Amino acid sequence: MKNLLLLLSCIILQSFTTVANDPIDKIGVKGPLTFDKTVFNLAWSSNPNKGYYVQEYLPKGEKVENFNQMLSIQLLEADISINNVVSQKLRELNDRKKTDPICNYQVIENPDANEVIVDFLIGESKNDKMTVVEFNVYRYKQVELSDGKKAMLLYFYSKRSYGEGITSFLQTLKTERTKYINEMIGTDIPKVSIQDK
Repeated sequence: MKNLLLLLSCIILQSFTTVANDPIDKIGVKGPLTFDKTVFNLAWSSNPNKGYYVQEYLPKGEKVENFNQMLSIQLLEADISINNVVSQKLRELNDRKKTDPICNYQVIENPDANEVIVDFLIGESKNDKMTVVEFNVYRYKQVELSDGKKAMLLYFYSKRSYGEGITSFLQTLKTERTKYINEMIGTDIPKVSIQDK
């Protein structure tokens, strides 16, 4: 169970060594998707473990390796409590706070819809200088698949800044953060259906 939770709680600050030229839609959400009036197209997909799917969407001209904005959908075919998944994420962020001075988060719960939103800020440094800062809005939701099985869906938006742009990014984020959270709350989560069964 713990391994399943870790899959959904992975932090985004990573780089992928291989990116397919033609990503395959594995969950019935080919796109394009729209968030904050920006159009995102399917850029990368993976099925790293049985029952676990990841798809990433980028604006035109951006690359997975060093994006500025990204939408992503992660789907885990498992009957897992949303509280367990979110608790795992918060433990991860609390651990990260020990070494990441800008790491911070907030949780918004909607028990009626069985949804939780976690927005958080993380960063990476090299030689005591901040190199990457990333703001994320994660929206967790329990869903039922067409075969009646339950699954955990994570729909999220990420926005990054690098190097010299970090200071202005953080200043702007003070006012834009609420806008991104409200956009995520008001967004219709795409309906998923496993394509390779």
